[in-house]
Amino acid sequence: MFGSGTDRNYSNGVRLEHVSAADKVHPGLKWVAARLPWLEVERTDLRQGFGLSHAIFTPEDITLTNPNPQDRPYAGWLSFSSTVIATDIEKGVQDTLQVNLGIVGPSAGGEFVQNNWHKMLGIPGAQGWDHQLKDEPGVEIIAQRLQRLNKVDLLLGLEADFGGHAGFALGNVRTYANTGLTARIGWDLDSGFGPPRIRPALAGAGEFIPGTNENPWGGYAFVGVDGRAVARDMFLDGNLWRDSARIEDRRALVGDLQAGVVVHYRDVQVAFTWVNRTEQFAYQDGPQRFGAVSISVAH
Repeated sequence: MFGSGTDRNYSNGVRLEHVSAADKVHPGLKWVAARLPWLEVERTDLRQGFGLSHAIFTPEDITLTNPNPQDRPYAGWLSFSSTVIATDIEKGVQDTLQVNLGIVGPSAGGEFVQNNWHKMLGIPGAQGWDHQLKDEPGVEIIAQRLQRLNKVDLLLGLEADFGGHAGFALGNVRTYANTGLTARIGWDLDSGFGPPRIRPALAGAGEFIPGTNENPWGGYAFVGVDGRAVARDMFLDGNLWRDSARIEDRRALVGDLQAGVVVHYRDVQVAFTWVNRTEQFAYQDGPQRFGAVSISVAH
C-alpha cells in the first residue's frame, strides 16, 4: 500500500509488541545479564519484550491459479517472539536478542488474511494459495549490536548522529549475517535508537523516551543501508523438512536502502519507513519497494 501498490514478494506484515520499562524484567534475566562480560549492568537499561507477528509473501502475478515456478512461492508466517534489549546510553550501545517461534504454511492464515482483506476492498483475491509452502514449525534467533557515535550539535537546535550495526539470524526460517550504517538528523535524538520494524530491518529495538512537559516534541529524519549474506530464506528456499515450491536461483547477497521520519509528542511516537530492497532471486522483476508505518505508546 505504501510502496509499489501491488501484492508481490513481501506482501504484508503486521506486528504487535509490548516492551517493558527499563529494568522491569524477570529476575532471572538480570542474573544472566550480570554474568555477560560485555555488559556493564549498572550502566545498562535492560528491557524485555513480547510480540506477535504475521507476514505474507506472494509471487508477482497473484491472478494465476498455477503460479510461475520461477517466481517466489506463496507463504504465511505467524510467530510469537521474546526479545531482550540492553541499552548503554552513555556508550551509545544497544544489544538486541530476539527469539521467534511460530508456524509457516496454511496454519499461519496467509490466505485467510490476504483474500478477506481484498474482499473488504472489493478487489479480486489471490488465486494461487493452494501452492503455498506446507506447514512447518519455524524457529528464528536474531542477535544484533548497534553502536552510535557522538552527537553533533547543529544550528536551530538540530542534532545529528551516525551509527553502525552488525548481527545475525539463525534458524530454519532465515539464516544470515548482516551489517549496515544509519545517519539521523533532528531533535531529541537521545529519545531512542530507531523506530520498530519487522526484521530484517535497520537497527533499533523501537523503545523510546517520552517527551516532557517542558519539551514534549521530538523527531528526526534518517537514512540507512543494511546488507545481508543469506544462507537460508524459507520463503524462497521452501520447506526444510518437506517437499515444496522453491526458488533455485536465490541471491546470496541482499541489500536494503531505507529512509524515513520519526515524530513523537509526549508519550506517542509515529514513524514511517520507506524501503528499497534489491532483487532476492534471478527472475525477480527489479527491486522491491514498500513502506512501513509504526505507532508506539509509552506507559
